[in-house]
Amino acid sequence: MGEQQQGLPADTVVIRYGGGGQIRVKVRDGVVLMPKGFEKTEPRRSGQPRVSTALKLRGIKETAAYGPDAITQRLIAALGNNALAALLGVNQDRPNRWASGRDTPTEENRQQLADLDSLVGQLFTAFTPTQARLWMEGHNAHLNARPIDVYRIDGAGPVIEAIRAHQQGAFA
Repeated sequence: MGEQQQGLPADTVVIRYGGGGQIRVKVRDGVVLMPKGFEKTEPRRSGQPRVSTALKLRGIKETAAYGPDAITQRLIAALGNNALAALLGVNQDRPNRWASGRDTPTEENRQQLADLDSLVGQLFTAFTPTQARLWMEGHNAHLNARPIDVYRIDGAGPVIEAIRAHQQGAFA
């Protein structure tokens, strides 16, 4: 099954599975708690949990809702075409061309779109649109800078962490 490793919490074990992969899981009352989306298996007769050796995500399929055109449409609706172009560092005609399907973003632009989509989603879970704009343009103690500037330099990751810190009531 799993093995307790040094440095892990007492209720966490590492499970090794086919192909040399591994996953950390929680164990409560002798039951392995698999992450969402992973197949569940029935417990063994001896009462020990059985873990599948072929961990598979269920339900992942191609969908237009996550294509670059749909993401671009969401971001244009939330930010406006010009602001989106400026944040991505592209010509002002690009976002509309991507949204309409007349052009396809580069791999780098696709990654930027996905990051910005995630950031905007986090912003709108924490703030109203007006608050989000003020928060992004104001100084943030957690980042020691304006979030919009941190996004431009370091991407969405640190800004999303700051949003989560704000939601938890953490300050600097």
